Amino acid sequence: MLLSDRMRAVVGLVQPCRSIADIGCDHGYVAMELVRSNICRHVIATDINSGPLDRAKHNIADYGMQDYIETRLSDGVAALREGEAEGMICAGMGGKLVISILEQGEKLIGEMKQVILQPQSELYEVRRYLREKGFWIDREDIIYEDGKYYPMMRALPGAFGKLEWQISGNLEQKCKKSGVYINGIPASRQTFHISEISMEETQRLTRVQDTYGPCLLAMAHPILKRYLLGQKRNLESIRDNLIRQKQMTARQQCRVEELDEKLSDIVFCLYSYFRY
Repeated sequence: MLLSDRMRAVVGLVQPCRSIADIGCDHGYVAMELVRSNICRHVIATDINSGPLDRAKHNIADYGMQDYIETRLSDGVAALREGEAEGMICAGMGGKLVISILEQGEKLIGEMKQVILQPQSELYEVRRYLREKGFWIDREDIIYEDGKYYPMMRALPGAFGKLEWQISGNLEQKCKKSGVYINGIPASRQTFHISEISMEETQRLTRVQDTYGPCLLAMAHPILKRYLLGQKRNLESIRDNLIRQKQMTARQQCRVEELDEKLSDIVFCLYSYFRY
């Protein structure tokens, strides 16, 4: 059974549990690895299309795991019953679809202990949704494979209160590393209170955490650093091409301002967490 580095990283985010649902299971390899590695005793593998689900059934039977992995045709979590899965995996689908699945099963998912997500797009929107719905992102990873970056996360439902700790904790780290002064005294030499930091700084930190991942930033993940530097080069190139225009339109000027904000956020991340 060959798993890509991306799928192995998804498996690595799963906390050991009795039962988990793999939504959009495709070939069923993640479900099989969870059982093989004794991470989960039972997996409910679902897919909205019968073709991938039939392939998953075939693979599961080939490895003799049909007593441990149950397959169901399902649109998102529609085929799940309340309480039968302690967690859920959504990997390899667009961010808007991930949000739709979370919305569709809000009550059921809210009772779970863990949600593992690997959106292929709209990472900012997914993280913002989790934050606004009271999920706490407690672990993240990012993989570079076949020329693409794949961020992923584990979120804990119903973690209101821990969110404020995450934002303020990372803000404290940011202030102590970047030389911020509070009332004329370096932040590194005094007790930190998030209320003493401006709303603008708090909003910016929230924005960069939603964009690039709170845990990835806090752990200074080396692959995230590569991604940030690559994004910086690309955005600078686009900006340079725009400002070379002899006379920019109002729309182009707005675009330059958007690029400036994104570049400023990237420099903020690199300086605060990597100190290059």
